Amino acid sequence: MKRLTLASAVSFVILAMAANAEGWTVTDLGSVDERAECMRLAEATVDTYRSSYGGDGFTGRSEWTLGGYDLRGEVVDALIICPIEAGLVAPFLIVYNSDSDNEARETVATRLSDIWDQQVAGGAPAATPSGSK
Repeated sequence: MKRLTLASAVSFVILAMAANAEGWTVTDLGSVDERAECMRLAEATVDTYRSSYGGDGFTGRSEWTLGGYDLRGEVVDALIICPIEAGLVAPFLIVYNSDSDNEARETVATRLSDIWDQQVAGGAPAATPSGSK
């Protein structure tokens, strides 16, 4: 039942984004032992992104998702989802844009994924703003 509910929730999120967004990027973020750790990493990732690259948006949270909104103006948003699969948390990142600037979306997705990887490795993020979208 849990698996069906998770699959339904993920399908709903992706379908809703497809209806409202020009494009999206989905990235597997590996696995984490505990959901609380996944959510901590998600928040640290979005906070680090904002401190490094700007973005006056807001962060929305649920028990197992964290959304970073307005990461590039009002058109690029990200969602880090922390579902439990086979006893481990299997986080993934969805970045979507509502304009036609898919290159900017890919840049945001890459930056968030790199920051996540640095957080998991325990290192301080070495983000250097390049001034690109």
